[in-house]
Amino acid sequence: MNLKKFFRKIVRLASTVVESVGFDGPEEDGDVIASVRPQKRGPRCGECGGGAVRLHGQQGKERTWRHLGAFGRVVWLRARVVRLLCARCGVKTMLVPWARTGSVFTRAFEDEVAWFVQHVNKTATAGYFGLSWVTVGKIATRVVKEKLDRSLLRGLQAIGVDEISYGRPLKYLTVVVNLLTGKVVWSGDGQSSTTLMRFFKEIGAEERASIAVVAMDMDPAFEKAVRESIPDAQIIYDRFHVVKLLNDALDEIRRELMRELTEEPERRKELKGSRWSLLKNPWNLTRRQKEKLATVAVRNKGLYRAYLLKETFQEIFGASTVEQANERFKQWYAWAIRSRLGPMKRVAATMKKHWAGIRAFIEFRFTNGPVEGYNSKIRMLSHRAFGFHSASALIAMIYLCCSGVTITPMGQGRPQLHTL
Repeated sequence: MNLKKFFRKIVRLASTVVESVGFDGPEEDGDVIASVRPQKRGPRCGECGGGAVRLHGQQGKERTWRHLGAFGRVVWLRARVVRLLCARCGVKTMLVPWARTGSVFTRAFEDEVAWFVQHVNKTATAGYFGLSWVTVGKIATRVVKEKLDRSLLRGLQAIGVDEISYGRPLKYLTVVVNLLTGKVVWSGDGQSSTTLMRFFKEIGAEERASIAVVAMDMDPAFEKAVRESIPDAQIIYDRFHVVKLLNDALDEIRRELMRELTEEPERRKELKGSRWSLLKNPWNLTRRQKEKLATVAVRNKGLYRAYLLKETFQEIFGASTVEQANERFKQWYAWAIRSRLGPMKRVAATMKKHWAGIRAFIEFRFTNGPVEGYNSKIRMLSHRAFGFHSASALIAMIYLCCSGVTITPMGQGRPQLHTL
């Protein structure tokens, strides 16, 4: 086997002819430079991959791409690239089989970088490969553009929608998750109805018609976009956000009571430390929290009434039929309105207004749980990278890590050496 064939197999160059291999500098510590060319003679457009005509008088420009290292040496590929005239795309640079269009790195190198980004932070990845932080982000964007499966946007039946905050000053992204597959299918900059409308416009009328269920919080902007784009879809107000409204009202009543008891230190001391006793689920309470809750029941009737309203409402979600849920809500609403607790009365009015969407959980049993889970992961990605300068960089990371993009590093699948 000659040197050129050996080199091509070692660095795994497909559809590529190696014309020469040498060193850039002293052989002891120089980089490896390989002169290559595409195996196919016919020039291809770098944009669409279709056939194109080489422009006359063009000798081409010599370009260099960084490849994965071999035997502890940095490897570079060098080739002459010409400009072509494509009937569909106009004047473009020719396609090369070893690299993505517009990149100065080979496809194998970028895939390796993207695999690292999926598993460690961008700063560590940049340090390992000797790249800048911004370059790592651009590589991730190119890999996602090529490998993201656009079929994620087809056949959607149940989706979850939520916003995620990032950066300083605070900025927002809208995230859409397929509730049946549990994958992020779309993300866009902003949290307005216009942002979500972009998603519906992108998937088209035929795919919009297949969406039967949308799980979301009570954000009026998202609701407006859904009502206008898919009026026949059933909106489900996420159970987590519904319970959060009740918890917020309960905590408001507790804080107001603490302020009222400023001149009654003994009663205030009894109430102090009761927050988690009131907000946690009964089966998660510790012994001390149960004792604190018992004290509240005896000494603060109004606050305990608010606690019972919160717990009783959650029993509605356990209804086996819509009719049973309607009856339970009717009784709960009448109790809340008569409770003489301002925050609970306001929540009751909100629940009545949105009851159809809250009740839909009984029918479909969908929640925004997968979306909330991804929100936590996205925040982790943002913190792990110590922030992002642009929404597009964070969106690329979301697709790379949360949409099922599969990247196989060059060494994966090879036999491993084991030591005793």
